[in-house]
Amino acid sequence: MAIFEISILARVTWNLHSLNNEGTVGNVTEPRTVVLASGEKTDGISGEMFKHIHAYNVWLLQEDKSQFCEACQKLHPQRADMNNLTKRNHSPKEAMKTAISSCILCDLHGFLVQRPPVARTSTVEFGWTLGLPENTYRDIHIHARHSMVGRTREETAGEKSGEENQERQVTAQMIYHRPTRSGIYALVSAFQPWRIGLNEVDYNYVIDEPNRKNRYQLAINAYKATFMRTEGAMTSTRLPHIEAIEGVVVKSESNFPVPVISPLRNTFVEDIENLVKCHESLSYQKFANLKELCDNLTKLANQEIHKLLMPIS
Repeated sequence: MAIFEISILARVTWNLHSLNNEGTVGNVTEPRTVVLASGEKTDGISGEMFKHIHAYNVWLLQEDKSQFCEACQKLHPQRADMNNLTKRNHSPKEAMKTAISSCILCDLHGFLVQRPPVARTSTVEFGWTLGLPENTYRDIHIHARHSMVGRTREETAGEKSGEENQERQVTAQMIYHRPTRSGIYALVSAFQPWRIGLNEVDYNYVIDEPNRKNRYQLAINAYKATFMRTEGAMTSTRLPHIEAIEGVVVKSESNFPVPVISPLRNTFVEDIENLVKCHESLSYQKFANLKELCDNLTKLANQEIHKLLMPIS
């Protein structure tokens, strides 16, 4: 059976990270705070952050950078809108065809072209990654930064002409406050392989099946890299300690959307089990650690991907 869609629902334990922040006020960096439906406040990491991490890993893992458009070769956020080949085409159909066929990243992660006006949503989706309120902890740490801003050589008044000059060092100090968080986080992501290479103006595939498969496997490997080493905000000094990850990988093998149940619920695995029983095209695999997650993703990467059967006009 061919893969239509995939979802990853997980609880991830990170220690001492600062992956997403509200911003800096004065010398204090504020951590990202979100409010749940219950009214509880908790720590949050935006979907934009994880989408950026996954897109970066797609770029990193693709050895031949000529498979990206000019903008994506330099990781420019405008993507296809800076593609000169796309701009030369006047119809939305041709602009989308050019953007998808000429760039892996535009195909997988979407783009917006202003002229002609055409947009394509991402095949990879991330929701907010949310700290379980009862298992999330925050702290603010004070740091001091010292820097040499000048060195001068002066003679002390009244010194005799053979005596050594005295050297004076002038230093600057800055005090700043940085957040650190630890906890168990609920993560949700959905991936739509059936849309890889699909021109969503006329709903024809504009690349062949081997290229679709290669892009699919690249996206799967980018997921692995994202969970093995989560690069994000402030990781130069607060690289997360990845302690644990557990959850389920759900797949759909027909044109039925894959379910996404929040791991904020303690029963999210059982909820998935019950849903799968109702639909023959759905199945799932549990994972209790990073290796099992990667093994599950490797098995999925070896399967064929779904292709829409459209009437021939």
